[in-house]
Amino acid sequence: MELKDIVAVSGQGGLHKIIGRTKNGLILETIGTGKRFATSYQDKVSVLEDISMYAQEGDLHLAQVLVKINAKGNVPTPKDDAKAQRQYLIETIDLDSERVYDSDIKKLINWYAALKDVLDFAKLAEEKTEETAVDENKEEENVEAAVEEKPKKTTAKKAAPKKTAAKTAQPKATKVSTKSAASTNTYRPKSV
Repeated sequence: MELKDIVAVSGQGGLHKIIGRTKNGLILETIGTGKRFATSYQDKVSVLEDISMYAQEGDLHLAQVLVKINAKGNVPTPKDDAKAQRQYLIETIDLDSERVYDSDIKKLINWYAALKDVLDFAKLAEEKTEETAVDENKEEENVEAAVEEKPKKTTAKKAAPKKTAAKTAQPKATKVSTKSAASTNTYRPKSV
């Protein structure tokens, strides 16, 4: 199973595996219980592959976070103290403690507990190292291309504004009130 096949649904507990698609959503199977259900276009579905966490060095994809947690081991349980969970992630992935909430940390630990028996971490680590190498090569190529190609400065000639005959504004006719002078409504001509 891969992270691209696993989703979290807002309002539904646990993680779910995508097993099919419908016209308006997905058919999911809950990991652990095997319960199947369908989502609609109104449900907020998040694919785990697209999720990342804040670290001191930048954002880390969830796959990288899970691989580091699996490599270190001795993971706290979801029922442990929030400070102990936070400290574990600070030591493991260099978590940006100011930007991550306790509820997010607890959710990550719950997800790891659900995925540790289902996910192949060795394969996940290989995929992420290949992607990181490809991303680094692209960045180096972009930097080299930016250094080699200096934009030429060109001066654009400004076109002379066209001379057009100015239209003379005709004042609009004023409406005459047939009401008595005691009336509060008065009509005034629009200013030009």
